Amino acid sequence: MNNAVRLIIFAIVVAGLAVLAFFKLRSNQKEVEANIYKKDPNATTLIQAEQLQPAPFEYRNTYLGSFSPNKEAIIASESSGRVIRTNIEEGTYVTAGSVIAQLDTDILTNQLKSAEANLALAEKTASRLQAAAVGVTEVQIDNANTQAVNLKYQIELLKKQISMTTIKAPFSGIITGKYFETGSLAGPGAQMATIIDISQLKLEINVPEKEITQFTKGMKLNVKTEIYPDVSFPGTVWLIASKADASRNYTVKITVPNNGKHPLKAGMYGTVELTGNDSKESISIPRTALIGSNKNPEVYIVKDGIVQRQAITLGASNETRLQVLSGLNAGDVIATGGLVNLTDGTKVTIAQN
Repeated sequence: MNNAVRLIIFAIVVAGLAVLAFFKLRSNQKEVEANIYKKDPNATTLIQAEQLQPAPFEYRNTYLGSFSPNKEAIIASESSGRVIRTNIEEGTYVTAGSVIAQLDTDILTNQLKSAEANLALAEKTASRLQAAAVGVTEVQIDNANTQAVNLKYQIELLKKQISMTTIKAPFSGIITGKYFETGSLAGPGAQMATIIDISQLKLEINVPEKEITQFTKGMKLNVKTEIYPDVSFPGTVWLIASKADASRNYTVKITVPNNGKHPLKAGMYGTVELTGNDSKESISIPRTALIGSNKNPEVYIVKDGIVQRQAITLGASNETRLQVLSGLNAGDVIATGGLVNLTDGTKVTIAQN
């Protein structure tokens, strides 16, 4: 068999294999296409829906915040010296004016005694000069009096410096930090201790712009905590921020007296709940109808058996419903259940209750 015949036979075999592969691929493609799910264009998705009607809205808004001390301060030294006595440890409760630390006063005390002795001598000298009948000039008398006055100022300054060596608590509270020990050196401005007052605390919450008008300065509120779930603490609004933050929230601070039976601590969480009735009729939706986020809320509105996404603006809320300020009208029908399979333009059937 010559080469030409071999080539012809090889070409025929290759062509045959190619034809077989083509028909096999076509067969596989048909099987795959047969197994692919094709949505029936006439099929509908079963949903629950509600037709909206205006009604007075009962709102219930909850705000979470954390407690901070009524007062907090870093106690610093105003003078220089070595600590010779301390009366505190971390956790110590002190009253206003209690001694935190005492610095060495030996040098200042000796300077004060010397100044007082010099003052006594200067005053005697001034008295003798004024009593002298002759040989004393006005300049001599003025110099003697000036020296006495300067020594009085020096004595007052030394007494002030000595008083500054006694470091005292500025208010009653608990020592939460101690930064020195007996024998250590202190200088002006050196931090000695931290003190907090939690006889009452401040609960700080953030309130959205649309809800800030519900708060007024001086209003009374009930404050709850997770640690004492069955106890309500009386609170009073004492500050409402005049400027919102970047998220359009306003800071509201509420004073809460501490309770000896159920003591609160700084850093704990607290909640405030406001309830009320908006007498003006408005549209509201079930919470289950909300899609999107609180910043970009949307619902599915049903028209002619088809759902469409609709942007809305939310107002107040309660446990089950959300007030709608804009985006929906009375009589609109919205999807409230079965939302997981919905997209814009999905055909739907409303389940009958």
